[in-house]
Amino acid sequence: MQKIWRLIRFSGVIVGVALLAVTAAYAANLVFEAEHYTWIKPCMEKVADSKAAEGYCVQIPLRRPHGVEEMAPGDDGNVTFKIYVPEAGCYRLWARVHWYDGCGNSFFVFVDDMDTAHAVQLTDSTYQKWHWVRTRGHEYTLTKGYHLIRFQNREDGAKLDQFLLTTAPERWKPTRAYRETSQYLWHAED
Repeated sequence: MQKIWRLIRFSGVIVGVALLAVTAAYAANLVFEAEHYTWIKPCMEKVADSKAAEGYCVQIPLRRPHGVEEMAPGDDGNVTFKIYVPEAGCYRLWARVHWYDGCGNSFFVFVDDMDTAHAVQLTDSTYQKWHWVRTRGHEYTLTKGYHLIRFQNREDGAKLDQFLLTTAPERWKPTRAYRETSQYLWHAED
């Protein structure tokens, strides 16, 4: 009887993993290159970076002395994207970032008309390499249609390569740079 229960538990684990993989494969994943922004406001700037997905990224310039007097919130430099969401749903936001150090490892993130009191901080403690970070504890209920995503200055030395919005399960994590879904990026003729 114990063998049967072990087999049932093992089968349940296999089915659960398979369902997670299938669900992730059919999730809505909207991917955007940082350098294909709709608007940019200094101090944010587009720069070349050979290790970024398409050779460019957006950054908050590194200042000297670094980390002594941060520019935010007084400096409202930002990069804004007007995107089209083809399907209403609950989305998680991931960003492919490169942090300089512990004093250059964050952005503020705003979705649509969020005010500064509700800004979400995008941060972690992995430095000097491109990696994915999620806005922890924040999911965005987005309607079908156009939305604004804004990454705003918080600390100098932070870089943004890509960001994605996904309906994939909580456990899913991006692992590499992805091909942009440019059809969902607003263009002036739209």
